[in-house]
Amino acid sequence: MKNKQETYQDVEPGYGPEDLFMYDWMFHYNPYNKQWAAIPKDLKYDYWVDYHHPEIIRSKSINTLIELLHKTKGDVKKLEKLISGKRK
Repeated sequence: MKNKQETYQDVEPGYGPEDLFMYDWMFHYNPYNKQWAAIPKDLKYDYWVDYHHPEIIRSKSINTLIELLHKTKGDVKKLEKLISGKRK
């Protein structure tokens, strides 16, 4: 009997090693306020305790969050700067 081997890729096709920063983020949809949250994985517990945590970003569209993360490569300081610039 032959051993069956399967190969798994860590990254979806079309994405490369430069996109690995996305593994540091989680997404959650809140059906009550109809918003997506992008949460740094090291803050996954803080998300449930501190709704207004400054490093957790929210949007009505998950695509907006993904776009912002890609623009900043997931760098929280760059995200804060980019978002605060858009709010003004």
